[in-house]
Amino acid sequence: MKRVLLITSVIALAACQHKAIQNEKTVTPVKVAAVGMYQPKNASRYSATILPGRQVSLAFRVSGFVTGMYQTRGRGLEAGDMVPAGAVLARLRQDDYKLSMAQAGSQLESVRESHKSAAAQLAQVQASLAKAEADFGRAQILFDSKSLVRPDLDSARAQRDVALAQVNAARAQLDVVAANIRNAEASVNVAKLAQHDTALVAPFAATVVQRNIEIGMLAGPSQAAYSLADINTVKAAFGVPDTVLVQVKPGRAIAIEVEALPDHEFRGTVSAVASVADSDTRLFQIEVAIPNSRMLLKPGMIASLTWEDSTPAPPVPVVPLGAVVRDRNNPDGFAVMVVENKVARSRKVALGPTFGERLAVTSGLKPGELVIRAGGTLVNDGESVEVLP
Repeated sequence: MKRVLLITSVIALAACQHKAIQNEKTVTPVKVAAVGMYQPKNASRYSATILPGRQVSLAFRVSGFVTGMYQTRGRGLEAGDMVPAGAVLARLRQDDYKLSMAQAGSQLESVRESHKSAAAQLAQVQASLAKAEADFGRAQILFDSKSLVRPDLDSARAQRDVALAQVNAARAQLDVVAANIRNAEASVNVAKLAQHDTALVAPFAATVVQRNIEIGMLAGPSQAAYSLADINTVKAAFGVPDTVLVQVKPGRAIAIEVEALPDHEFRGTVSAVASVADSDTRLFQIEVAIPNSRMLLKPGMIASLTWEDSTPAPPVPVVPLGAVVRDRNNPDGFAVMVVENKVARSRKVALGPTFGERLAVTSGLKPGELVIRAGGTLVNDGESVEVLP
């Protein structure tokens, strides 16, 4: 009988302990964050292409065989090599142009001799004209004094007119020879220029983009010999819509980022703004000049830039990314767990853009409210929580 009473007492005690455990409320420790306000930058991000500051294709103005080329490190220029301003990149055979120069010079000397002869002839006929005019003057005096008959007067007048005609003809011939001198001098200058143009000179310090000639080949105006690019200053080119164009002004400073050079930040200024939109994209081309003294930027690289609007965007409430969970009552919606008086409450929210590790909430929350910043899916609505520091 005593043994039965002992077993009954043990069972009753165990039942009481089990009921006490069931009556205890579970408190979940959580970490929270206050809903903050973020001032977003009202900006647009654009992708740009790096272009050389200027690029030219050089060709010979005259034709001829290539006899020499600029050498660097014991070889001809190749893509990527640097050349100083004024460097002679290539030369053509000059023999043909020296002969043309000599021929033009000889012709000029011949015409100058002709000019001397024409000038002497003019002086001779001018002397004859002076004598004829004097003879006619004396004949006129004698005729007036009845000492000379009219036929002799007419003969003196005719001799004077012939001398005058000879002077006019000599002057015209001298003008023709003077014109020939000018033509011959022009021919000499053309020959001199052609001889000078047998040398192809770099117009500015540049990087070689392409070389299309070799020693011994026939080069001429129809073929570009070299393509050069100046990359001491480069350009970032990109397109913007008309809504942004109205804010673009030449001289505005812009920060440029290049994915290939993540540890470097570049700054440039707006150098050109297109006045006509591209007919296909309807975008206006913008160019930003960027100093490139260290030659880090290469044409063809992809850059990115942020264009900030002059009108600031209004501040928005933000929460940590980890605070946002799926709404259990609506799988297509979102919610956050708000802590109120140490109790978690599910709150439906509408989301906005992301700002780094923060997410904008356009409705459902107020600044300063506490939200569970991580592990919201592990807490039920109405569950007691303990806020950890």
